[in-house]
Amino acid sequence: MTDFTNKSSPKTTTTQTSSESQYAVIMETNAEECESWYYFVKYIGNEKKLHHLKDQIDQIEMYLVDDLSTFDIELEHLVSEQTAKQMTKLEINSVSFHRKFDGVLKTVNLGLKRKDSNEKRIERINDIIGMGSIDDFIDMEDIDPEDRISDEGESEHSDDEDLIPMPMGSPERGSKSNGKKGKKEKKEKKEKKEKRVHEREGETKESKSDPVDDSEEEV
Repeated sequence: MTDFTNKSSPKTTTTQTSSESQYAVIMETNAEECESWYYFVKYIGNEKKLHHLKDQIDQIEMYLVDDLSTFDIELEHLVSEQTAKQMTKLEINSVSFHRKFDGVLKTVNLGLKRKDSNEKRIERINDIIGMGSIDDFIDMEDIDPEDRISDEGESEHSDDEDLIPMPMGSPERGSKSNGKKGKKEKKEKKEKKEKRVHEREGETKESKSDPVDDSEEEV
């Protein structure tokens, strides 16, 4: 779990050879989906950006709120490229696989303010990198061709239809059952997040005429 008392950047430890690529781990845990997603980010070349992100995450006391996510980041114990790749192959989640990135990480600025409540800070980090949006800040995701989702060959039947229909004459026949949440609901959640961002931008524009005090400074 995140250490909320030690704000200093820890020394990175590794048992791997220097010639082997190492990966930091960012973990996102979503309350509504009841899943955790690991994002493996190449460490060498991204050290300063990763520590900058960790410094911001350490300012947030993480706990689950509504449909939002919590975040943690591991920079002390890095994992090998083989381990990161193997983790992306696990089929234990219903919403998203774990993901591996080999690109250059852009600076992630969460825009935390001293006046923010803790839940406000949780909202801010979700607005920026929630629901897998870390991919807005890094490219070169390592995905094998066989792991890419394709719409080809999908059934013409509606996704809402029962997989195994009830027997003819059954009183329950025709009622709908709830299946696992998939990409459609994930898209709806991202649209909800974007709406929340637009609403916050509107609040920011309205407050431009207000005098600035020390509470507006970023953490």
